[in-house]
Amino acid sequence: LRLLADGYGSSQVLEDGTFLTCTAWSWASYSNKGGRRHPPALSTSIESRWFNHDFLEHLYQELGYDPAEVMKTVNRMMLAGKSAHNLLDRLLPARPKDVMVVIQEPTDEPSRTLQRYAGNPLLEPIPANQWESKYVLNPGALRIDDRVYLFYRAVGEDDISYIGLAVTDGYRVLERLPQPIFSPVIPEERMGCEDPRLIIIDERIWMLYTAYDSNLAQIAAASITVDDFLARRFEGWQREGLAFKNIWDKDAILFPERIQGKYVLYHRIEPSMWITYMNEVEFPCREQHAIIIGPRPGRMWDSLKIGAGAQPLKTIYGWLLIYHGVDHNYVYRLGVILVDLEDPQRVLYRSPNPVLEPEEDYEVGLSGAWVPNVVFTCGAVGGSDKEILEDDDEVLVYYGAADTSIGVARATVADLIPEKYRCKSLALV
Repeated sequence: LRLLADGYGSSQVLEDGTFLTCTAWSWASYSNKGGRRHPPALSTSIESRWFNHDFLEHLYQELGYDPAEVMKTVNRMMLAGKSAHNLLDRLLPARPKDVMVVIQEPTDEPSRTLQRYAGNPLLEPIPANQWESKYVLNPGALRIDDRVYLFYRAVGEDDISYIGLAVTDGYRVLERLPQPIFSPVIPEERMGCEDPRLIIIDERIWMLYTAYDSNLAQIAAASITVDDFLARRFEGWQREGLAFKNIWDKDAILFPERIQGKYVLYHRIEPSMWITYMNEVEFPCREQHAIIIGPRPGRMWDSLKIGAGAQPLKTIYGWLLIYHGVDHNYVYRLGVILVDLEDPQRVLYRSPNPVLEPEEDYEVGLSGAWVPNVVFTCGAVGGSDKEILEDDDEVLVYYGAADTSIGVARATVADLIPEKYRCKSLALV
């Protein structure tokens, strides 16, 4: 039961380690199938499609709650205009609102932090371009030869997300296209194509992105040949389908090669990271699902939810991933995960500390920011066009800052993976 609730985003761990099976928004979502005397759903999500209110009431009765009293609390919150607030804040004693995140005594050696490029932000909105006049954020990144291509999310006056393209040498922006290279077409992406993540398989670029229709966020895929992309024949994009149709899901990354004969996909059904295997890169995929990494308990920097960030980078020690974590103050930070080259379910290292957190004005979002206190990555590349990275090789991490502009930060592989884990990984080979 705990794994079920945790996997579907309906759990909460308090500061003292107490596990609760359901958060407030989950109760409201489940009530979508409640029928008479239950309010309408406050959000459409996986719970409202996969479970029902009777199931949730039974769970809460087992936990010692009176469902009728819970529903009265829900109704009072809705009448007060607080339908989006956390139900647990009403059911439980007061919880701290403004808390500093304290890094707990680490059980693992910390990673060194990413170093920001002095020329940040790399990209900012262009008011004269209607499609990217308000915000630019969360770029996917691909290195092809000596160029790094940034596939960035852009939002304009219509509040719809498009994918734009900037060409860089890694740091400096050499060119920025005046029009989107990928725009919403299907009903599921009526409000935009968000947060692209990219890899190349067999001379074809695969892009996983979030299709959003204003009610439901779903993982979608599209592909284009490398030749068409470099020739800027963007009409060559092919939509490949939805990964998990009608399921609220985000933060999907593909591994760039088969592992044990399978293609591997990480994705995030809140609050955890899931893994799925595929014989071919085909969608939808509904086989072999597992939760592999979840939020850490207590007041850790990644205690509320986590998600995959940049696409996996192959190193001599394992697959290196930069992921994002969110705390209970909704501050977004970046951390490091290293997984086994031959077993992507096996986590070899997870940084106890964030390697990048909002500090600069453009990350904290002091004025005019869409979402303050956010650093969020969808793309990282090696500092050179090298298939397998080693200790001194550079890693460039591109990130959205306060959901409003785009920056880049760097580190070496040795910076991100402590020596203890580099030695341990080599010993396993």
